[in-house]
Formats: sequence, C-alpha cells, structure tokens
Amino acid sequence: MRKLILLLLIFTSSTLMSCGRSNNESFDLSNLKIPIQKNNKFSLTEITSSIPKEQEIITNKLIPYPTASQILDSSKIGKIDPFSKGEVFTNNLTLHFKLNGFLKTDSNNYVFVSYLDDQGTLTDDSIGGINTNLLPNGAKVLNIDPENMKLTIEFNNENFIFELWKLVIQAKIKEFLNNLLV
Repeated sequence: MRKLILLLLIFTSSTLMSCGRSNNESFDLSNLKIPIQKNNKFSLTEITSSIPKEQEIITNKLIPYPTASQILDSSKIGKIDPFSKGEVFTNNLTLHFKLNGFLKTDSNNYVFVSYLDDQGTLTDDSIGGINTNLLPNGAKVLNIDPENMKLTIEFNNENFIFELWKLVIQAKIKEFLNNLLV
C-alpha cells in the first residue's frame, strides 16, 4: 500500500510541475544570412541552342494484348488451351473414356469400359459409331492386352494406350506375396 501511495505522489507531483507557465520565446531572424545565388556557367542561349529544334513525334509502337473476347473468338469450342497453336481437336476419348477392367477367355479378350454415361465391354473388333457406343465415332480398338492390362485404341490417326495402373500394381503385389510364401 505504501508503494502505491508513493507512486501516486510521484506521478501527481511530476504532472503538476510540468503544468507550469510556458515560455514564449521569440526568435530573432534578422542575423540570418540569405544565401546568394551564383550565376550559372551556361547562358540561356547556349542551353536553348543545345536542344534540337526538330522534335520527334513519339508514336505508340506497342502491340496491345488481345482482349478476352478476341481470344475466345479466335479459338473454337473444345480446344483445351486457347493459346496453343494449331487446329482445334476435341479429344472426347481421353476426356470421357474410363478403363475399368479386363477379361480374358479362350475365344476373346474383353475390356470393361465407361464412356460418357454408358458402361459395357469392348472386343478386338469394336469400332465407335459402327458396332459400339462405348467409343467416339471412328475410334477403333487395335489391341487388348489383358496380361499387361493395356488397351490400344486408334482415334483420328493417333494411337492411345490406356493402362489399368491400380490393377497392375495389385497384381504385382499379389505375385510378389505369392513368391514369398512359396
């Protein structure tokens, strides 16, 4: 309690002392010397004569960025990257095609697939738009490899290889575990 009273006493006394009368001192600036401006080394005529009289007209030579509407108008719908060069190519095969599994029989190899909203099987002679709706029109199954779980499809003169990685990894793990047990 004593410390609190002592602290309060010090605080109030210092505030009261600082509230004393103010000093209104005025400063005498009559002794202050104003700097003398020195003459330039060059005359005004020399300065103006060094500036060329012919003024170049500055033109905007920058090419402006294309607007969003110009970019969208220049690319056709279905193009994934509007800034890429080349013809528009909508690859419905890789966008909507999903490989689900393989089945190998004595007579045929089958692939379980999903395309758009349909599910079913493909065989070696499947052609999109002719005998199946599980491939885009014109796509053709080239090879079904159930051993390596690979499916090769030709579409627009390009070969696409689909692999079933999860099943491949699971099969390799099973094979590894079976080899450990034997």
